Amino acid sequence: MVFFIAVLLLIVFNGIIFCNAEEFNQHYLDKKNTTAINGIFVILVVFSHYSQYADFGGAYDYPYIVIKEHLNQLVVATFWFYSGYGMMESIRKTKGEYIKKLPKKFWQLLFRFDCAVVLFWILNALYGTYYPAKQIALSFIAWGTIGNSNWYIFAILVEYLLLFASFTAVSVEHDRFRNIAGIILFVCLTIFFVFVLMKAGRPRYTYNTVIILPVGMLYSEFKEKIEKWVQKNDLVYLTVVVMLLGIYVLSFFRRWDYGIEGYTVWALSFIILLVVITMKININNPLLEWFGNHIFSIYILQRIPMSILYQSGCIANHRYICLVVVLAVTMLIALAFENITNIGIKRIDCTFAQIMTREKA
Repeated sequence: MVFFIAVLLLIVFNGIIFCNAEEFNQHYLDKKNTTAINGIFVILVVFSHYSQYADFGGAYDYPYIVIKEHLNQLVVATFWFYSGYGMMESIRKTKGEYIKKLPKKFWQLLFRFDCAVVLFWILNALYGTYYPAKQIALSFIAWGTIGNSNWYIFAILVEYLLLFASFTAVSVEHDRFRNIAGIILFVCLTIFFVFVLMKAGRPRYTYNTVIILPVGMLYSEFKEKIEKWVQKNDLVYLTVVVMLLGIYVLSFFRRWDYGIEGYTVWALSFIILLVVITMKININNPLLEWFGNHIFSIYILQRIPMSILYQSGCIANHRYICLVVVLAVTMLIALAFENITNIGIKRIDCTFAQIMTREKA
């Protein structure tokens, strides 16, 4: 696996731009840059899930195992943060119209997810694997699973609903006060959501990074003040980086000692440190952007080729070659899946629009 990590690093550094002294990357949160960074981490997610099917443990695998165990659930941290940041930017730019579109975003995401669940249902049937009706039903709302990844989709679906409820409940006319009040309420509801998942006995990985989403919204709201302070000059910038790095290292060694609170400090220090570092660099790579633009499809479909290759025994005999195959096949089926589900969504929207027109008439 060390060779795959080396290739990924070469891809990352191919086209990377470093800022000069006393200069900062003013586009570090532009979609192009954040999408490329997300692309890095979605590839790491593929590696992580693949390790559940392949037996890694040799000398050439050890560096990757160390990286994987170190990052843990932080491979999804950028997904949460940049999503939260983008949501808040959209809310501000559209004067709250984005909130009205959340129910539509909710059902579209659920529709795409359910289409993927059907594919796993068919795959399981072909291999003679059957699940109880209750488990299948729960898998369609992302609470259960029939071999597919689900926890991240369930969390983002709930976060859509909580965000909609938060900003709908706030009736303040002043945009600034409305946004801050909405974010505060959303933070509270997200913490409550995490608490519910904990009480429900869900695994830690299903909730220990969710809080990063509203933090991304908070960063958006206070971005100008943060930049004015951090980007004052290189000395201040380096001081901030060293402080964040210190918090990151200290919290890493204590991340399991203080429950969800300890892990949260570590997760937040990681994502804020990463964001600050990108103030000085610009990731410019079309391949990483491609992966970043197809996060959902890659996340949800990657287990299909993994399962097929595992069942056939190919992974056991050719685990590195199979990883290349998994990446290639996942890219292809992701494109096909998106095209087909886009057609389905458009037809459903058209049908719904026709029904609404008839009712009004």
